[in-house]
Amino acid sequence: MADSNFIEQSKVHFKEGETIFTRGEMGQQMFVILTGKVRLYVGEEAKGEWAEEFGKGDFFGEGSLLEALPRALTAVAMEDSDLIAISRGTFLKMIKQNPEVAVKMMQRMAQRNREMSDKLEENLTKSQKMKTAQPVAQLVSVLTGKKYPILAHGSLVGRYDPTTGVHPDVDLTTEDHNLSVSRRHARILCEHGRYFLLEEPGVANGTYVKGDRIQPGDARELAPGDRVGFGMVVLFFEKA
Repeated sequence: MADSNFIEQSKVHFKEGETIFTRGEMGQQMFVILTGKVRLYVGEEAKGEWAEEFGKGDFFGEGSLLEALPRALTAVAMEDSDLIAISRGTFLKMIKQNPEVAVKMMQRMAQRNREMSDKLEENLTKSQKMKTAQPVAQLVSVLTGKKYPILAHGSLVGRYDPTTGVHPDVDLTTEDHNLSVSRRHARILCEHGRYFLLEEPGVANGTYVKGDRIQPGDARELAPGDRVGFGMVVLFFEKA
């Protein structure tokens, strides 16, 4: 789709946690991922519900080349990422030079737009239901009694990182006065109504279920009433 000179001239770099574009702003470029990972969030911040995640070879933001409409999602680099930025003018030149590639690309765009629109509508509906309904599962702080809902597709547990601006889905910053929780501490995965706790790589202060430290790579199933520890922060796991 592009030669090496074009790639070097159009390459842009984003650090982990850096926002590529924000929901509501006018878009003028699409992006192709050379290296790294990008997540599209439903809201204006890098937290909560997200619509899709892309890796090497994927592209996103293509709607801005077809219509002058505000961005529907917020794009955030989940790790250090190199992207190719393609403007509308460059895209039109590509169409003229290689119509066959352009047709295939537009077919993929149309398919992706349909899929993303369906997912966005589904996520918005889920978000609205969560405001009025009891969450299916949640963590409850032993110290404060605060409830942390677990998202349907799973949740990242950790502490807010002021350097990158990334919030985990379950943000234990206010609970963690001793700074014992890692920025990316653990994940709670949901599969067919069952919940599993998996520690993230490089965690120093441990992850515990009923007082037992789980080993890296060990997905421990959670049962209602289980006492769960992230470093020195202790919560109970509950299911509705």
